[in-house]
Amino acid sequence: MADGRYDITLDDVPAQIVEIAQVGVPIGYINRRTDPGYMLANGTALLESEKDEAGFYVGGAGMDGMYLRTPARYEPVRDEDGAVIAFRRMNEYLTGFTPEEQELIYEYGMNTPEHLVEDLTAALPHLKKAPQVYDLFDSTAKKLRQIPPDKCRRLMADIRAAYKGRQEQSIRERQRAAEKSAKKKRRSFER
Repeated sequence: MADGRYDITLDDVPAQIVEIAQVGVPIGYINRRTDPGYMLANGTALLESEKDEAGFYVGGAGMDGMYLRTPARYEPVRDEDGAVIAFRRMNEYLTGFTPEEQELIYEYGMNTPEHLVEDLTAALPHLKKAPQVYDLFDSTAKKLRQIPPDKCRRLMADIRAAYKGRQEQSIRERQRAAEKSAKKKRRSFER
C-alpha cells in the first residue's frame, strides 16, 4: 500500500459550509408561527420535520411564511460539545444514492472515485452468493461512474464528513447518558 491507495485524503476536500442566520423558521402566511429549525445565511430554510430517508435536512425556500422544498440537502456541523454551529451543504448528487449506498460510500471511500469504483467492482465476484449485497455494490459503482471525478470526490468527502459527524454525535450522547446514570447511582448510594 505504498502508493497511498488506502490513505484517507477526503478531509482535504473543502466543504461548502453555510452559517446559521436564525434559529427557528417563520411559517404561515396568515397565522404566523415559528417552527423548530434554522434559517441559513444563504436564505435556505431547514425545518426539523423536513428530513429525507437518510436523515439529511431538506433545503427549503422560505418565502412569506411558506416553505417550498428544494433538492438541496444539508448536514449539521457541530462543535466539540455537540451544539449545531453551521450546516454543510451536501453535494447535489447525494439524492441519487439510497441511504444504504451512502453508507457503503462512507465505509469504502478513502481518497479517489477511481479507487472506490475499483474496490467495489473487485468485490463483486465474491458476492455472487449474497444477491442483495451484490446489487448494492454493483448499483453504487454504476452510479459513481456517472459522476464527473471532481464532483464525485466532493460527494465522497461530504458523505464521509456527515456520517463521521453522526458517529461522533452518537458517542457524545452515549457518554452523556452514561454520566447521568453514574450520577444517579452515586446519589442513591449516598442516601
